[in-house]
Amino acid sequence: MEVLLVDDQAVTVQVYAATVRKTFIGARVHTAADLPDALQIAARRSLDLVLLDLTLPSCRGLEALERFHRALPDVPVLVVSASEENDRAAACIAAGARGFVAKTSALTQLPGAMRAVVAGESYPLTCRPTASPSTSLGT
Repeated sequence: MEVLLVDDQAVTVQVYAATVRKTFIGARVHTAADLPDALQIAARRSLDLVLLDLTLPSCRGLEALERFHRALPDVPVLVVSASEENDRAAACIAAGARGFVAKTSALTQLPGAMRAVVAGESYPLTCRPTASPSTSLGT
């Protein structure tokens, strides 16, 4: 199991890494603080999962997800965002993410969300696209 964490907040990355290692015993965790580094790491690895923040130094909003999905469409992405809006989650799913978790509930939802996405499911299962994926949604 190889997981890439893409977030520019060091403490957040540490918490997510611990959650990944607890959820998937023996997982290898790679980290990137911006999208160019994430794309380079992903191109060299056989990743099982990517946790992607939408607010990165090099791009914001759906742009990060769209660029990642365009470059590596077969790599499952779970967006972890500061937003809690249903439309944001639906837009992420429409843009290629397999799942969406709000950062405010990440500690409780992340393990189940990661398991679902790795199993090929969407998370949350009730999330349906209601917004255009080309809409720039910020965070």
